[in-house]
Amino acid sequence: MNKNDYTALLDSYGNHFSISEFEIQGPVTIIRMDVGFLRSFLAWRRWHGLPTLISSAWRKGDPKAHGHGFALDVLLFDQWLVKQPSALQHWLLATTWGFRGVGLYFDWSFTNKKGEKVPAIGLHVDGWSGNTHSQRPLRWLRIDGQYYYQSLASGHFYCKSNKQSIMLDEAIRRYGP
Repeated sequence: MNKNDYTALLDSYGNHFSISEFEIQGPVTIIRMDVGFLRSFLAWRRWHGLPTLISSAWRKGDPKAHGHGFALDVLLFDQWLVKQPSALQHWLLATTWGFRGVGLYFDWSFTNKKGEKVPAIGLHVDGWSGNTHSQRPLRWLRIDGQYYYQSLASGHFYCKSNKQSIMLDEAIRRYGP
């Protein structure tokens, strides 16, 4: 695909993004994104209708979803750079769609229209099938830099490094902005 093809693809899903928004890690990196995943992400954005800021796309040297062009990290807004939907709404929008990986980040921030750093909920979505070391679908939370992975059997999120577990509702209550 060339630049015109990518522009047409973005236009066909409502023109909510420019090519440069996907090229955070450098020029011409949109071509490293998996087109099937990109289509799914664009359809998801059109479906939920919320303003969406891309904070990470393809990453050079990443052996996982971002490095394979199957992942995006985003911030969702009710009002652009002013107010985000709840952490629960982020979670439900991402897990209702067919993403294979969903991560909710409670330790993010963004710069608002006044130039101030504001606590935020970050969201990772991916369409990567994984490898032999990672189970898919994969769901996780990041709290104060620690990753908590969800058990598909119990629903609990468990952190290997600090040996703590937490449920989604408790994480939202304790750590949501």
